[in-house]
Amino acid sequence: MRITTSAIAVILSLTLGVAVRAQTFGSVEPIATPDVIDTSALSAQPLAVREAFAARLLQCGIVSRVVDVLTATGAIKTINELNTHVAVGAGGFAGRTNPSYVFTVQDEGPNAASQDDIKVLTDSLGYVMSQASAFLLDADGADSFDFPANYVVLNFETPPPLEQSAALFRTVGRIDRDLFATDTSGYTQYGRAYLSLQSDVSDEQFIRGYARAARQFGVEYTPIVDGLPSLFQGGAGFPGNDWIESPRGEEYLSRIPRESHRALSRIRAFHLHVTGEVLRGLARPDTRLRDVISFDCRPDSGS
Repeated sequence: MRITTSAIAVILSLTLGVAVRAQTFGSVEPIATPDVIDTSALSAQPLAVREAFAARLLQCGIVSRVVDVLTATGAIKTINELNTHVAVGAGGFAGRTNPSYVFTVQDEGPNAASQDDIKVLTDSLGYVMSQASAFLLDADGADSFDFPANYVVLNFETPPPLEQSAALFRTVGRIDRDLFATDTSGYTQYGRAYLSLQSDVSDEQFIRGYARAARQFGVEYTPIVDGLPSLFQGGAGFPGNDWIESPRGEEYLSRIPRESHRALSRIRAFHLHVTGEVLRGLARPDTRLRDVISFDCRPDSGS
């Protein structure tokens, strides 16, 4: 089964008076943590180059391969192409924007995905991509994941390029660095929606900064309640693994059914292989960047 990789049509209805449909949002970055492999040469590239790397991996079917393995081994039973949509989007954290695999999952209704399956999928993607952590948010269920979380959504008229989302994040930083440059400051782009969890500041400071950024950048702030900028509340989680303490991804694997481990490890080996190829290409002064990210998609190239 192939999970849809076209631009996401975000299902949240983010206007006052319209009910928010049950939806879970997630994201996992495709550039491995430097605790596993020194990716500094790739991370130092312009956002467009890093986005091209992420897009090529997605084109290679790395997310679909993970879903196929989990489905074939019985680790998940409810994730399918009708309820789950994946794309390359922007993810910002601590003053920097990176490409991310952003996904939306319908979690209620006749074709809903279960939260257990969503968690297994997220852990598996985090493991395969050698990430320190991933991100999950239940849009309207404060008790769904690890902790309740306030958030706002700034809506573009149409899905923006990643650089435009990054520019909005920088605008937030010029207004209030406490909403931009700290280890609790960040956002994720889903289609036309820029979603930011409340950083470690008061409600008033968070709302004030983001409402001002929305006005300056010309995007829609939501939610508006009784005519005033307010906050949504959902349930968030950051499932992860300490690759120094658990160098084989043991924390992720402890939450993934054992039957899937071997096949997922092969996909992870492919991811590390192509990452190494790209890093070696970047080290060659005569290599064109276009060629660097045109790596081989064959799964057995990582064997």
